[in-house]
Amino acid sequence: MSGSLAEYARNSKIPARVLRFMKGQGFIHDPLDHDDCLGLGLLEKIWCRREVLRPQIARFSKTDRLRLIRTADLPTRWERYAYSRFRNHQAGKSLPMRTVIMEIENTFGFQPDQEAVRKLHKARNRAQVDRHREKALTE
Repeated sequence: MSGSLAEYARNSKIPARVLRFMKGQGFIHDPLDHDDCLGLGLLEKIWCRREVLRPQIARFSKTDRLRLIRTADLPTRWERYAYSRFRNHQAGKSLPMRTVIMEIENTFGFQPDQEAVRKLHKARNRAQVDRHREKALTE
């Protein structure tokens, strides 16, 4: 019942990114031992259950819950950073894409390629739409 983390990730409900995080935090090992498999088996049984998620999320402030929901589908830290940067930028003032690209280069240590720049444009558009919708709700 043991094996490599990569093998386990192929057939698991738990995303490989989460499994790598758990390994990095020392919760599980690679290769998986018997205890790791037992723990992951239990985690798979409760994965995405509202009964488990609700009390965890309830511990966050409403602002933090909304922030989490808005960025839940952005898989990387740099995408969440860019979205937040565009979202929190003062309305009426421009935030050049080049500025955010340079900030990502400095902060995350990589130069965004064409695909990453495309994702940045989507994050900017999404942030603008979210800000506009929020403004319309408060008026």
